[in-house]
Amino acid sequence: MEVSVREVLSGITTMRDMVKAFQNEAHCRRLVQAMVWPKGRICPACGYRRSIALTGRENGKRARSGLYQCSSGTCRFQFTVTTRTPLHATKLPLRTWLSGLWLMLQSDKGISSIRLAEALGVSQPTAWRMGHALRLMVGRERALDGVVEIDGLYLGGKPRREVDYSPPGRGRKGQPNDLHEGGVT
Repeated sequence: MEVSVREVLSGITTMRDMVKAFQNEAHCRRLVQAMVWPKGRICPACGYRRSIALTGRENGKRARSGLYQCSSGTCRFQFTVTTRTPLHATKLPLRTWLSGLWLMLQSDKGISSIRLAEALGVSQPTAWRMGHALRLMVGRERALDGVVEIDGLYLGGKPRREVDYSPPGRGRKGQPNDLHEGGVT
């Protein structure tokens, strides 16, 4: 690919940039392939590194964009970049998924499914499912890889209280109160 994925994604700073970057489905497919297969295509079934692009039967046309078949003689698994991911068998274009991902990552406190649906032009239940699938995909990756910025968080040190701590003067359920033996004052 002529431009790296990181360069493309870091160049998107506004909604206008996002619409321009994700307007072409073929370009979006190449971006997703570069994210999923940074070192080349790998068969999701057997891990074999060689595969071929499948073509249609009439006049050498492609069967489906991005459809590949494993070249291993024992496997021959047909797959796309979305196979065995939360995007598998989606009917939405990849540009809609990438736009949704960009919108979710740009909001500090997350984005509601209603706002996501309005921005992408899909129904609210579809946006809700998209949000869950995108969070699952982001969570699968190495969460603390690279530069991590955290504000107002303290790590390390002693915990504030022990696990079995209970405030003084209050009995635990099923146990007598230490201050009031038998419950009489």
